Amino acid sequence: MSDQVLSALEQFFLRWQRDGEGRRGLPLCDWEANWRSPCELDEPREGRVAWRPFQREQAADFTAMANALELTLHPSAIALFGHWFSRPLPCSFKGLRIELTLPWNDADLDLLKENLIGHLLMLRKLKRSPSLFIATTRNEMTLVSLDNESGQVWLEWLDSGRRLTLAPSLPAFLARLETLPQ
Repeated sequence: MSDQVLSALEQFFLRWQRDGEGRRGLPLCDWEANWRSPCELDEPREGRVAWRPFQREQAADFTAMANALELTLHPSAIALFGHWFSRPLPCSFKGLRIELTLPWNDADLDLLKENLIGHLLMLRKLKRSPSLFIATTRNEMTLVSLDNESGQVWLEWLDSGRRLTLAPSLPAFLARLETLPQ
C-alpha cells in the first residue's frame, strides 16, 4: 500500500506543478529565516521564496509516536507524511475545497505528529475509532481523515462524530484530487 500511496502522491504533485506553474509560474510563500525548508528553490526576494514539494532522502520515523499511543499507524498515513515536505496544497475532491496537510520541514513534522497525537487522544476519549487527519476544509470542525483501521478516507465532523466515506483508500483519494490555484 505504501508504494501505491507514494505513486499517487507523486502523480498528484506532478499535476499540481504542471497546472499551477503553467498558469502562474512557481508558487511563492512567505520566507522565514528560522523556518527554512528543502522545498525552497532559490534565495528569497522581497520576503517571498519560490518552492516545490521535496522528496525526503530518508523516510521519517513514526515508531515513537506509535509506541506512545500504543497504536499501529496505518501504513498509508506513514507514507503520506513521512516521504515529502511541502506547504499545504489547495485542491478539491468532488467539489469540496481542501488543503492537503504535509510538513514543511523536520520541525513542522514534529508539530504535525503532536497534533496527530492530540487528535487521536481526543478520539480515544470520545470513544471513537482512530483516524488521522490528512487535509483541512474551510470549516474548522470538519476534516478529511484516514481511518487508521481500514485505510478509507473520510470526511469527518469533529463536533458530531459523523463520518462520510470519500474514497476506499488513500491512493484512490489522491488520484481524484483536482488542483486549485494557489
